[in-house]
Amino acid sequence: MLEARDLHCERDERTLFSGLSFTVDAGEWVQVT
Repeated sequence: MLEARDLHCERDERTLFSGLSFTVDAGEWVQVT
């Protein structure tokens, strides 16, 4: 299992997202684009 909590991403001083949390269980896929 992979768990991420309270992620935050900025680009050029602009917030793209904040407070993102998720869990991925064995055998599941995650795609980041």
